[in-house]
Amino acid sequence: MRPSRSDSLIRTPVWILALVFLPGPALADQVASSTASRKTRSYVIDEETTYVFEKPGPFDFAGAVPKDIQTYVRDSFRRENYLKLGGMMALTAVLVYYDQTITDETQKFGRRIHISNEDRTTEFFRVAGLPIRLPTDTGSALYFLGDGWTQVGVTAAFFGTGLVRDDPRALRTASQMAEGIVTVGILTQFLKHVTGRESPYVSTSRGGRWVPFPDQIEYHKHVARYDAYPSGHVATAMVAFTIMSENYPEQRWIKPLSWLWISGLSFQMVNNGVHWISDYPLSLAIGYSIGKLAVSRGRKVVKSQRAGGSGRRESPGSCGWEPAADAGMGLGLRFRCAF
Repeated sequence: MRPSRSDSLIRTPVWILALVFLPGPALADQVASSTASRKTRSYVIDEETTYVFEKPGPFDFAGAVPKDIQTYVRDSFRRENYLKLGGMMALTAVLVYYDQTITDETQKFGRRIHISNEDRTTEFFRVAGLPIRLPTDTGSALYFLGDGWTQVGVTAAFFGTGLVRDDPRALRTASQMAEGIVTVGILTQFLKHVTGRESPYVSTSRGGRWVPFPDQIEYHKHVARYDAYPSGHVATAMVAFTIMSENYPEQRWIKPLSWLWISGLSFQMVNNGVHWISDYPLSLAIGYSIGKLAVSRGRKVVKSQRAGGSGRRESPGSCGWEPAADAGMGLGLRFRCAF
């Protein structure tokens, strides 16, 4: 029995898993700008860097989604990104060639170390009539890492923490993660509906059949025959960890955890026969790019004189706007402080 996709959003104990991600108190949490209003706060990251976060509005994330999609599509095909785009396409092509071999060997390895390739989650209780399923073995626990509610739960935990602590950084992180999850969901679903690639466990040919622009009625009747490429699970995990690591750089454990988490999830989805390994490069690229776009909103990075700059001396604690060149956007303004 393979993992069911139809109930993937009701399988995670949201609050318990989400709390694992909350960064503990650090120097950055303790420093607030005395001149900032209640809507902004400064966080000292290190001796040279300070982040200034602005509290988000309730639906800021929704308004940013169309802009993120537009920017991502536009930037992906800019001349300066041709090399990166070509490299990702070449890597994907190589992996497509070896997909079936890698899948076969991954599943053999899974059997050798006794990691099941079946869905062994079990319903433990219900909330509002919805079944809450939890893993009962290593295999189902690894697949469980990519469940949609995991990232939603982390977002909710940051939002709750921000409200309780009156913490603009946590609130902005929650808003950015909601923005990223929705944007990634739209992009990956669009690509799935366009590429029409078979999942390994229903494949009718080695490496899975591709049916570009499949009939949409047929698609929704037999989803697994068309929705392997790219992986929404991996892209969503990547966008969440990118935003967390960007906003909490002093929390050194986030990046190692992210790669362990994504690696475990990626392994198990190949072991389960849900994805081919070639489904991942584009997924990682989408998640990382959308994460970087999301953190650019509502956060200003302020470098001290020690980190370099114009060399102009400013009185301690002074802040102001100055002209700045923004790559790809032309001239703009930058908020700059001296500490």
